[in-house]
Parts: sequence; C-alpha cells; structure tokens
Amino acid sequence: MILITKQLKIDIPHELDEDEIEGYFHDNVEDLYSALDLELPDDRAQVDDVQITEFELTDDSVHIEYNVEFSAYYGCDDANYADSDQRSVSGRRDGSTLIFDIFVPPPRRDTVDEF
Repeated sequence: MILITKQLKIDIPHELDEDEIEGYFHDNVEDLYSALDLELPDDRAQVDDVQITEFELTDDSVHIEYNVEFSAYYGCDDANYADSDQRSVSGRRDGSTLIFDIFVPPPRRDTVDEF
C-alpha cells in the first residue's frame, strides 16, 4: 500500500529481503516519483527515464541514487538535446515501512528578483 501525504510511505512485505526490496524499486521506480527531484533546468525538456543506480537499506534508513535521463527538442533550430543527471534521495525505515519526504522544488529564479 502506498500513502501520499507530506510524506511518501511505502509498505514493504515483511518476507522480502534487501535484494528483493531493491529489485522491487528497480521495477517500480515510478512509486518513488513524488519523492524524487525530477525538476529539469529547461522548460522544454522532458524526463525520458529514471533508473536506480544504487540502493542502500539499513535498519532505520534508506538511501537511493538515481539517474534522470531527459531530452528537449528546439523546433526553431531543428535540434534535439539529451542529457542525464545523477541525483539522490534519502528516507527512513520504520519496520517494514519506508518513509520519504515529498519533493518540493525550490522557487524558480527570475531576473526581476535580482534588480
């Protein structure tokens, strides 16, 4: 069961070991999307893929490294752009529940704010 409030709580079946939990997240990374930083520096860019690259689980914490692949099309220049960025998220473990804070993007900067 997944419950979303100000935190993302994911209940993991008790019988899964660490490797099986990691495998679950590799196969179901979209369950983590609300806790992941998927903001892109370009308004035209879109997320193409998210892949977990590292997964560390302890008795009271969880740490996930992930790669965000993104691309953009610039029609006026007839150009495609693609890149990737390595990011991470940490949460806590309470028994068989993993708890992550919901990602809140920082406010966008505007040149008006600089004057």
